[in-house]
Amino acid sequence: CSAEKETLIHVLKDCPISRGILSIGGLDNSLIMKDYHCCIDWLEDVMRVLNKRATADLMITLWNSWNNRNNFIFRGKEEEAHVVWERARTLSKDFRIFNLINDPLLPANPAVKRWEKPPRGYMKINFDASVRNNRTGFGVIARDDEGFVIGGGEGLKNEMMLAEWAKIYAFEESIKMVCALNIKTIVVFETENASLVNRVKHHSTDVTIFGARVKKIIIALEDFKSTTLRYTNRCGFRG
Repeated sequence: CSAEKETLIHVLKDCPISRGILSIGGLDNSLIMKDYHCCIDWLEDVMRVLNKRATADLMITLWNSWNNRNNFIFRGKEEEAHVVWERARTLSKDFRIFNLINDPLLPANPAVKRWEKPPRGYMKINFDASVRNNRTGFGVIARDDEGFVIGGGEGLKNEMMLAEWAKIYAFEESIKMVCALNIKTIVVFETENASLVNRVKHHSTDVTIFGARVKKIIIALEDFKSTTLRYTNRCGFRG
């Protein structure tokens, strides 16, 4: 259109072609004609009137309207309001059917994950770290193949660390604890940090400063009978 300044609210609501699309879609005329300075204010008013299904349809309509405007600006092609609306309506219908026949990405009732015992004769060490208020803390717990707690510990450093460095710090402290407990069985270390697990697995080709620290850990692990570091997903975890 011939507007001197195209704001977001203008493109989605006030432009003549956009108003035509919204009118064909059946949006209340008071929500179309009322003046708004910010787009978010308009959307909030709309969502106070529409239910979830109608709001989802509106978002798909706005997305198609936005694409139509981009096609006009970059390709010089602009479709009529009823064409854009029909495409949005079809897409909305397909989207709704897809949601009905396919399982959601996230289940409505997440499965509860519990701590699993290690194989007989093994010891499992779970460790974690957190960074808050310019301090880094860690926690470690050791349990045998029956699930009994053999030992544990925690600590705090008055130092701010990046998440990955905090995890390796916790790993180092967990190794110290295992040494202090004089554990002679096969040890399984568990962490929810996949990056650390991958770094340890590929330590031989890691030439970074972080990799050098991992190599020191590998040397320390040679004192044990056998060790492994593995990833565990703690989402919904219960001990």
